[in-house]
Amino acid sequence: MIRTRMLTLAAVGLMGVAASTHAQPTPAEEQALPAAPTAEAPSIVEYAEPAAPAIECCPIGVVREVATLSAKKKYRCYGAPIKQVLCVDNPADCYCKHFAVPVCVPSCCTGEPVCCDSRSGLLGRGYVTYRWPCGFEATIAFRVHGGVIITYR
Repeated sequence: MIRTRMLTLAAVGLMGVAASTHAQPTPAEEQALPAAPTAEAPSIVEYAEPAAPAIECCPIGVVREVATLSAKKKYRCYGAPIKQVLCVDNPADCYCKHFAVPVCVPSCCTGEPVCCDSRSGLLGRGYVTYRWPCGFEATIAFRVHGGVIITYR
């Protein structure tokens, strides 16, 4: 009985010594242990969108300008026409090349024009129609062999 009690005390003592050494590491052991991972929020990386390249407009010659009766009336009523340059893509070709087309609009037309129609026509011509907020329209017809014909409405 004494012998079992001694074995029991020895076993409890060894367990206590083992538990005490593993519960609190010594300063030398703390330096040797790897650092515990910290719970940091993942960093968010924002990517800037690439800037859109500037559209390069090639000059093109105006073969003819035609003004309808309503366009002539607007020119008379609102003063001298103002020259603007539109950067227009020909819908009949597949090169996606833009052309600088000079147009003359009445002085009452302020603001940017809106492209309201773009189509391919007969004989390989491309037609693009622009409309200003005042109701003035300009239809640009691209000829096959170069140049444009502008019709004002």
